[in-house]
Amino acid sequence: MSKESMISEKRITIKNALFVLSCVFVSGDAEVRCIESEREALLSFTNGTMDRFGIISSWRSNECCEWLGVECSNTTGHVIALKIFGLNFGGKVGSSLLELHHLNHLDLSGNDFGGTPIPEFIGSMKQLQHLFLRDSNFSGSIPAQLGNLTNLRSLDLSFNSLSSISPFMLGSVFESLEKLDLSVNQINGSMPDPRAFPSLIELNLMVNNFTGTIPMSIGQLSNLQLLSLSYNYLEGLVSESHFIKLDKLQRLYLSFNPSLHIASDWIPPFQLNILSLVGCNVGPYFPKWIQTQRNLSSLDLSSANIRDEAPRWLWSVSSSLRGLYLSDNQINGTIPNLSSTSIRYTHLSYNQFSGPIPLFPATTSEFLLSGNMFSGSISSICNTDHHDLLHLDISNNQLAGEVPDCWEKLPNLHTLNLANNSLSGEIPPSFSSLQKLNRLQMHGNNLYGELPYNLCNSPPS
Repeated sequence: MSKESMISEKRITIKNALFVLSCVFVSGDAEVRCIESEREALLSFTNGTMDRFGIISSWRSNECCEWLGVECSNTTGHVIALKIFGLNFGGKVGSSLLELHHLNHLDLSGNDFGGTPIPEFIGSMKQLQHLFLRDSNFSGSIPAQLGNLTNLRSLDLSFNSLSSISPFMLGSVFESLEKLDLSVNQINGSMPDPRAFPSLIELNLMVNNFTGTIPMSIGQLSNLQLLSLSYNYLEGLVSESHFIKLDKLQRLYLSFNPSLHIASDWIPPFQLNILSLVGCNVGPYFPKWIQTQRNLSSLDLSSANIRDEAPRWLWSVSSSLRGLYLSDNQINGTIPNLSSTSIRYTHLSYNQFSGPIPLFPATTSEFLLSGNMFSGSISSICNTDHHDLLHLDISNNQLAGEVPDCWEKLPNLHTLNLANNSLSGEIPPSFSSLQKLNRLQMHGNNLYGELPYNLCNSPPS
């Protein structure tokens, strides 16, 4: 074959290839257009609904893939997601959604469906992978038909008034479920058996009426990263047996279960970012196992019945610690220099801490030490500029001496409470630097003088 023939053949081949590609692109453009039967199903879905913001009424064009809240596949044109959340939408959820055979994501959160039950027909949408009905004013029992959604990965029914868990929750149909959120409802009875959800990454059952003990089988959820059981009526001892395989757990919330006892001395398999045990029976001794948690960003042991000296390791337990909440216990001891730590929120009120007011980081936002036995001068607050500090409460202690004249270093304070100490002397002129102050309390001291004019509109007491 001559060189010219070879070149000509290549040109024909390239031309044919370009033609094929052109056909693919044209075909692709045709496929991503709205499918008429699905457009009709969406319009039918709006019948009987209340569209208070007029969002759904804007569904006028023929191209339903461009409608607000509708998402289509880039390759097939089928509707794959319907996200109508936070639009004050309500009324009846139309069963025409059953015609959307490729819908895998349904989000009707933040709407108002008038206290009606969750529609049972949703249980027939077996292709669903994500179902979000959060804060939509549904009520009644969780329909057993939802147990048919065997492809479901995320289920969020939180902030409704669901009264009970149907038997489907105790079955094994949800073996693929990764996120389950039933928080802030009125669900009664025992916790569902976690063995029904072996793939769970997040389990949120907070603010319900669950009773009884936490099932030991929860320790088998080896993928679990978030466990939130706060604000229930759970009881019994929580120990290492509950966490035996939870080495991926990062966030643990057990707060406000007053009959829940937390074992003190054990070695956890996890490294938590957030630990919240508010209102649990953690004490009387400070839990030793927390010393192993090197990744903590927030530690909340408020009202935890701890009657012990604060251990030295506490203040440096984690280099990433941002929030330390220990209020309403009977913890004693002195507090070291905190200025080199990363703690932004320090809540130590109503304990038995003593010694001088500690130095605290320049990045601190809240520093609350009320109701302890701190003594000495408060002049240490002048050592550093605290431009991020919003709330300072050192009331109800045994502090003495003059109020320092350095308040220009705390220009963004919103609240300042110095009440019920033994402070004396004249109100310092630099109080005039507190331009953003909206709450000032200084009673129960021996102070005199006039407040700067710009603070006269603040509600001092």
